Amino acid sequence: MLVRNRIWEELKQSLVNMYCLERYIDRGRKRLRWFNTLIIILPTTGALGGGIFDNKWIAIISAIATALVAILKAVLPNLIQTEQELTELDRLLEFYARYKNQLERLWYETETEEKNEEDAIKQLFEIKDTESEKYSLLNKGIRSLSEREEGKIQAKCDTYLNRAYSNNYDE
Repeated sequence: MLVRNRIWEELKQSLVNMYCLERYIDRGRKRLRWFNTLIIILPTTGALGGGIFDNKWIAIISAIATALVAILKAVLPNLIQTEQELTELDRLLEFYARYKNQLERLWYETETEEKNEEDAIKQLFEIKDTESEKYSLLNKGIRSLSEREEGKIQAKCDTYLNRAYSNNYDE
């Protein structure tokens, strides 16, 4: 019975990590798309507007906008995660999906008594060993989450567990 509780807790944590990564990657890519669009639109509209209307103020504003965009590009990694960082988080999400599947398989094997507790705990620790190296990547990649987002992630996790396991197990 003890091993099933441990598996259950690990399963919950892996789901939270998965949903956290999903939300964070989605939010990061959305911000990156908006930022890249802004980088293209500001200097282009200023340059075109200055050329079309033959107005020195539009040209000056265009130059200032271009300078601001150049500064923004320089500090981009500090403000918004790069595509490379988001791709690393994608790989981490794939890891947690496989990890969750392994835990669910182990849960099923203990639930149907295909595996005794001793074998199950050995396998659980083998599975856990693969996750331990991922914590630093997770902490490095997830810069911040609001309490509201954490609540949404936890609610999504609870919904999945309740649906998948038919409310048979308390948290």
